[in-house]
Amino acid sequence: LFETCWSQFPRPCANSEGLRTKECCPVWSGDGSPCGALSGRGFCADVLVSNEPNGPQYPHSGIDDRERWPLAFFNRTCRCAGNYGGFNCGECKFGYWGSNCAEYRESVRRNIMTMPTTEQQKFISYLNLAKNTINPDYVITTGTRAEMGENGENPMFSDINTYDLFVWIHYYVSRDTFLGGPGNVWRDIDFAHESAAFLPWHRVYLLHWEHEIRKITGDFNFTIPYWDWRDAQSCEVCTDNL
Repeated sequence: LFETCWSQFPRPCANSEGLRTKECCPVWSGDGSPCGALSGRGFCADVLVSNEPNGPQYPHSGIDDRERWPLAFFNRTCRCAGNYGGFNCGECKFGYWGSNCAEYRESVRRNIMTMPTTEQQKFISYLNLAKNTINPDYVITTGTRAEMGENGENPMFSDINTYDLFVWIHYYVSRDTFLGGPGNVWRDIDFAHESAAFLPWHRVYLLHWEHEIRKITGDFNFTIPYWDWRDAQSCEVCTDNL
């Protein structure tokens, strides 16, 4: 999951063709080939998912689009080589930089309470920018795969701003599961918080959000600060602006 799909639904694949072929291997503009294959950045490959059985918290099969993600939508995606990353291998893996993604940099996160006021306000301004910037690379789904038609004749995707994209990603992975049947039952089954993926999923989620904010601001030194809830009473920017 972490190597093949950073987020939900890359824009180039959110269409009838992508749904019909179940392939999401977009062209990298740097060399005009799918997954940057001509430059050795990656190649189009079958998605690898675990065949391990579900845990007892999810005793179902074949009823939810998120099962064995992302096979309900795509079974072939870009598999990036080396330190390359992104849905078309046109970017670098988290932590790597440069035209060949060969430079490693560590990011230092700071407690927002210890940051100068100017830095706190810059963080707020970046979030506000994210709320008013349509994400150029990703869209969200507004329906289930079944609702989109067997051959993808009714694609159901929508633009979204960069801030709400990440609100939606967290919602999508943790929302209730629709079981159908009499009364159209919804069951409280949380894919993000009720499994062993809790910590690694949220780690990648944070890194991806940070990466998207860097792209829209052009500030590639930006890191998302952390906040100690015990400081809540003395945080002037937290309650009203976050």
